[in-house]
Amino acid sequence: MLSSWIELSASALQSNVATYKRVLEGKSKFAAVVKSNAYGHGLLEIAKLSLEAGADYLGVNSIEEAVALRSEFPKAVILIMGDIPLLVQRKEILANENFWIIVSRLEQIETLASLHPRPKIHLKIDTGMARLGTGIQALSSLAKTLAEKKLPLDGVATHFASTEDFTEHSYSHNQLVLFKEAISILESHGFQNLQRHASSSASALLFPEARFDFVRVGISLYGLWPSLETKLSLSQMGRQVGMLQPVLQWKTQVQHLQSLQTGQFVGYGSTFKTTYPTKLAVVPVGYFEGLDRKLSNNGYMLMKGERVRILGRICMNMTMLDVTHIPDVAIGDEVVIFGESGNEKVTPDDHATWTNTINYEVVTRISSVFPRIIRE
Repeated sequence: MLSSWIELSASALQSNVATYKRVLEGKSKFAAVVKSNAYGHGLLEIAKLSLEAGADYLGVNSIEEAVALRSEFPKAVILIMGDIPLLVQRKEILANENFWIIVSRLEQIETLASLHPRPKIHLKIDTGMARLGTGIQALSSLAKTLAEKKLPLDGVATHFASTEDFTEHSYSHNQLVLFKEAISILESHGFQNLQRHASSSASALLFPEARFDFVRVGISLYGLWPSLETKLSLSQMGRQVGMLQPVLQWKTQVQHLQSLQTGQFVGYGSTFKTTYPTKLAVVPVGYFEGLDRKLSNNGYMLMKGERVRILGRICMNMTMLDVTHIPDVAIGDEVVIFGESGNEKVTPDDHATWTNTINYEVVTRISSVFPRIIRE
């Protein structure tokens, strides 16, 4: 008996990739961002499905993720987007021309340029995120140094800071202007034919002029919208891009049943008191497994086509559900944490609303120990 498992829809992921391919119209390539255990969906499983669906590249955050993918997909182009700690000590791991590595500083370029075979080096430009990257003010000096030292540069990238958060996009447009200026500065120092990339899920949909040579699609790869504002922006622009299809369902099983009388307390802190004879089902999933504790007395799961309310505080490894209205409940019955059951649905966006966060956090927090099972 599995305590919990993740079901992945291959057809949903294929549909999401196809949606973006239609938007791109063959003018830009598609990088499937599978960082952070593929946003909780399973690194190797989603990488395989993405490549089969036509993704041109895979995007990760860390060297560890890149190495795990390289062993399974030796010919795939893998874009490493996060900073790499201890780069000098671990540089030999990256001696592969199908590693594309985003860097922010001169010493990183010098280190990677010394490798044989050499990975592709992409310079990050900070256009307003204030995270990684070289600022536009320092770029001319850096480009001059690179040219004088005859150091290579294969790509240039940036990241939009607030496209998902607003329906007014002046800040994103200002970032785009700065990025184009950065490209011109690099070209003026002899760096031609660079791979240019700036857009993630929302900006790839909203800004055709920001798609450049390829887009880096993360959250929407999994059938989740970056934000409500993204949907509204598309509607205001009169664009129809099609529906995104959720890839993931998270399921568990009834572990134990309890019959309570009126007036009994449930869980730590006695935060819930029954007001009628109540049948409880206990499921073996709690905050260690990735269920937000703020769902305590404040969320629902699904069982036999009905919503079942979370009662009491979510425990480290268990959650209690009110199944009084569900007939013939038995140990081992399936419970849907999010996904569909009959005509009912609970989504990561529902969880995000109930816990005052974003759907990204809801899915990425799912424990990696559970099996990811590809359906269809």
